[in-house]
Amino acid sequence: MKRPGDNDMEPVSYRIIRRPKRKTASIVIRSDNRIEVLAPPGMPAELIAGFVQDKRDWICRKLHFNREIRTAHVPKTYTAGEQFHLLGKPYTLQIRQGKRSVQHSEHHLLVSLPSPDPDTIHRQICRWYQQQADVHFNARSRFFAAIIGKHPASVGVKSYKSRWGSCHHDGRIYFNWRLIMAPEWVVDYVVVHELCHLQHANHSREFRDLVQSVFPACREATTWLKINGLALSL
Repeated sequence: MKRPGDNDMEPVSYRIIRRPKRKTASIVIRSDNRIEVLAPPGMPAELIAGFVQDKRDWICRKLHFNREIRTAHVPKTYTAGEQFHLLGKPYTLQIRQGKRSVQHSEHHLLVSLPSPDPDTIHRQICRWYQQQADVHFNARSRFFAAIIGKHPASVGVKSYKSRWGSCHHDGRIYFNWRLIMAPEWVVDYVVVHELCHLQHANHSREFRDLVQSVFPACREATTWLKINGLALSL
């Protein structure tokens, strides 16, 4: 672990990770404020320290954002009365012994299991969320594909750790099923974002303009995800 100079306003520790194929250095700040510097194999440590020092203001802003603005993930206990969200709407968990099922009413998420305990409730709710996500993402993809004029080869859900969706060159699109907890308008943004990659397989000006034309609130949606994305977890 390395530490920038003592004159820094906010001293921070960082870990150097050498990557054989890298030509330049870059800084990654994890959600828990761990700082990693990805560097070429032969880059001297002194040069890396200077690079970190030059980026100190940016690092401090990111650390402040993670500590003071970003919504932290609070692990679930899977007990009655706990709140779960579907498309941004809160549902209060109810648990009962019975045939395996998950149902939601206007205000409640009802989980029935032969032997309800936190682990089995967790697995059952995760499966239910994945099913809800698959249905919803397919429906919204069909809706926006008709507007954009590009249709995916298939739409599915995956359990990504650090992305909300992906668009493959062969037209397959996948979404992070945890996104189904976000408000519907935020979900729509991610759907539009991935569908627009069928037209532009990059993040060029043309791509951004297309996303903006279909979903004008894209900046608000990306900000919402940056602030609240960590909370979309079980």
